[in-house]
Amino acid sequence: MVEDPQLTRVRVHESRIRGMFDAIAPDYDRLNHSLSFGQDVLWRIAAARRARLAAGEIGLDVGTGTGDLALTLLRRSEAGSRVVGLDLAGGMFDRSLRKAARSGLQARFEVVQGSALHIPAPDGSFDRVVSAFTLRNVADLGRAFREMRRVLRPGGRAVLLELSKPPGRLFARLYRAYFYGVLPRAAALLGGDRAAYAYLPESLTSFPDAAALAAEMRAAGFHQVRYTLLTLGIAALHEGTR
Repeated sequence: MVEDPQLTRVRVHESRIRGMFDAIAPDYDRLNHSLSFGQDVLWRIAAARRARLAAGEIGLDVGTGTGDLALTLLRRSEAGSRVVGLDLAGGMFDRSLRKAARSGLQARFEVVQGSALHIPAPDGSFDRVVSAFTLRNVADLGRAFREMRRVLRPGGRAVLLELSKPPGRLFARLYRAYFYGVLPRAAALLGGDRAAYAYLPESLTSFPDAAALAAEMRAAGFHQVRYTLLTLGIAALHEGTR
């Protein structure tokens, strides 16, 4: 039996992403903080404030990676809330579990290995769905949004942090020079995987800008969609309600 070409494409893409992030897991946090000049920390705090959980509420962090967003959210949420982290790469979320233990948050945090295109949870399981720097890595953005909406409870919200494309012409030129030219070389000098950090700008080239990404969320069925540009549009925070 011949496999559906779309399914084959998804499998190949997810295998590549899993292998790449497993390989860079040891250096991921250090390089992200260095290469973004610490802005990634501030962006996650902004996302966590928007996604704050009340006592008894549960959040899902799609593409949890090393757990920075999930743990930032838990620190800014009420006691009794919980977060489940979902990620393809076991090497990444192994580190998230160690971080949770060091932070004393292990009782409120768990991880599941899986895909954003097939979230292993029943409909309406979560009060909040969050993600940080995950959407560029999925093989089918519309399907990922539909899955996020599916697992939200009625009235639940998605709060999604992603790199974006600065709208200002002059700053956009400077940013592109850094992002496409300097960043991969800097990652290599800092001991990172140059090929992996060359993938980063490649993944943003065809990725929708903030307005187009908001339109994709609406097309997937989200309501009250809005976005906020961060740091002159380097990143954007999108929100939508089921």
